[in-house]
Amino acid sequence: MANFLPVITFNGIVHTGYSCGKFFVELPWVLLQLKTLTGITPYFGTLNLCLTGENIKQRACLTPQNGVMIKPEKGYLPGYLFKAKIFDTVCYVILPDVPNYPKDLIEIIAAVNLRNRFNIKDGDLITVSVSLQT
Repeated sequence: MANFLPVITFNGIVHTGYSCGKFFVELPWVLLQLKTLTGITPYFGTLNLCLTGENIKQRACLTPQNGVMIKPEKGYLPGYLFKAKIFDTVCYVILPDVPNYPKDLIEIIAAVNLRNRFNIKDGDLITVSVSLQT
């Protein structure tokens, strides 16, 4: 019998971030864990989605208990990974566990530059399906 994980679908508007995601993905200890935990070598950068309406409320379902922790080095805080799909492409939502992190934002990593692969631009509405661990 197949073991299916609960899936939550989010809709968000693409917007350019401040390159903070790129900075963290490039940290050697983060990159090593991302490769180990996901099996991919991530593109150096994140796709930022600004959630709206009910999607903001649903984001509360992305908790440390149903994600996979990126263990921080001294001086940093953890982050959590959630396996996801955009346009049938495997990707991962990564949520930093930092104070005041926006509740209407999710960041997505993948092995490819998702903007280039799918010709995504700021202002585009994107759907991402996220699998929750149980």
